[in-house]
Amino acid sequence: MSCILQVQNVDAYYGPIQALRNVSLHVDEGEIVTLIGANGAGKSTLLMSIFGQPRAARGSIRFAGEDITGVAPHRIAKRGLAQVPEGRHIFPAMTVEENLLMGTVPVGLEFVDADRQAVFTLFPRLLERRNQRAGTMSGGEQQMLAIGRALMSRPRMILLDEPSLGLAPKVIAAVFDALKQIAASGKTIFLVEQNANQALALAHRGYVLVNGAVRIEGSGAELLANPDVRQAYLGGH
Repeated sequence: MSCILQVQNVDAYYGPIQALRNVSLHVDEGEIVTLIGANGAGKSTLLMSIFGQPRAARGSIRFAGEDITGVAPHRIAKRGLAQVPEGRHIFPAMTVEENLLMGTVPVGLEFVDADRQAVFTLFPRLLERRNQRAGTMSGGEQQMLAIGRALMSRPRMILLDEPSLGLAPKVIAAVFDALKQIAASGKTIFLVEQNANQALALAHRGYVLVNGAVRIEGSGAELLANPDVRQAYLGGH
């Protein structure tokens, strides 16, 4: 497999506070890679730094062979990288269909009909709600919409930040099943998730971030079996 994302020796700051410390990791094309860690470890900062906000103060970020360290976020999106942010950030006053159309901004409308149908096949609930204002839907439905909107940009890779946050177990299972289907369609996934058990069970590989630095890496199975990881992030089981 070829490497599609390479983060090398990245430092990042919020004002005077250093959030990332010499972070290096990679994601190969077609992989599901997960990043776990405690609250405040820097997981969300890393995803946002990949997209250029905040910018890496040191180090480099390469996507699909190109250095994107200093590239504007909208240009990064045009290169085939999509982000599903923590908290979903859908457009609440717009309908489901209008939200999906917003996802086409980086690529235009050439494939909109086929891509919208693919999203509705993946998430039939969105088809039922297509004319409903997004802000009136449940949290799980809004998460499906956020993922669907990202897919409308025809990305090669999707960054997902805490997709299970605040959702009921049944809905979490549906979201993770959708991620499996997305990966099976050929897209690469980099997943930040506090639900470490399910994330590592889904992932090919994983990294553990502690105080802004990568401390442990390995296959999903290796991290699930690692006693330090089990004690810190898997409830000791």
